[in-house]
Amino acid sequence: MVERYVEALNARDTEGLLAVGAAPDRPWSREQADALIQSKGGKGLTITNAPIRYDRMGDYTGKVNLAAADREGRPVRETVDLLHENSRWHLVLFEWPAGDKASSAP
Repeated sequence: MVERYVEALNARDTEGLLAVGAAPDRPWSREQADALIQSKGGKGLTITNAPIRYDRMGDYTGKVNLAAADREGRPVRETVDLLHENSRWHLVLFEWPAGDKASSAP
């Protein structure tokens, strides 16, 4: 899942981000995916470390502390929340609009 996130960023792949974030293909989610790509995409990231800490509080949750290097070797660090929903893990990348009660996982 973390590898797919980095691959989607490197490829500037909106659909890939929607998939790893388990978000529906809607204007609000595409806008957020495009913003992620603008700020973090196309940097040639290579994962150097990605330890995951899982918790259980009601739903399964967790965090991944992603450490990567860009194509010039500069370090990149990011912490991303994880959620287990509908028997699948996904990265919490998107803010759902108010009133959209649909599950985030397909």
